[in-house]
Amino acid sequence: MEFHTELPDFSGRCRLFPLPNLVLFPHVILPLHIFEPRYRQMTSDALDGDQLVTMVQIRPTAAGVAGTEPVPIMDVACVGKIVRHERLPDGRFNILLLGCKRVRLLEETPSSKLYRIARARLMEDQEWPEAPESRRTELVALALDLLRSDGKPDAELSQLLQSDLPLGMLADIIAHALELPPFVKQSLLDEVRVEVRVGYLLSILRRMCGPGACSRPYPPPVSLN
Repeated sequence: MEFHTELPDFSGRCRLFPLPNLVLFPHVILPLHIFEPRYRQMTSDALDGDQLVTMVQIRPTAAGVAGTEPVPIMDVACVGKIVRHERLPDGRFNILLLGCKRVRLLEETPSSKLYRIARARLMEDQEWPEAPESRRTELVALALDLLRSDGKPDAELSQLLQSDLPLGMLADIIAHALELPPFVKQSLLDEVRVEVRVGYLLSILRRMCGPGACSRPYPPPVSLN
């Protein structure tokens, strides 16, 4: 079944699902198990309406500082659409969420719901119409090298990366597939200029997959010296 990521009827109202260390990108599928009462309510409301849930990363706090509700969140998030769901007998859900569009969160709005709601605007990619083909070739080659070094990718992902996807979409899928730190993924989500996003991702992949470096994490471990 083909999934569509366009949101022609987006109201600007986002049901927020804040999670730590997790970034959802457009065009990828995220499996989620929903068990907290507030997010069960959110999922039920989404299924009864537009099927939309907005994933947003919790903003890191200083070391030793305990988080308090409402937790601080990033300014850029990703609206996702529930494309599969299973409602369990005890009220929990298993869902598949398709990343659709970047959004900039403008303000949270008062609500009687258990979950948080915000007003947001869509962020569209600024395309790179004359992107050199060498950028695509290098991006795919480095990504496949890294994924293979981690025991990935499967045949379907390999075929997808080597197809004629738009460059911005390709960068998002690679960013999702690779084991990158959450702050790096957030920086890639924040960037709508495809030329800049691809350049940033390439610089990361070159460092990760330089001579003898394909198995090294990014960023490299802090030296104890």
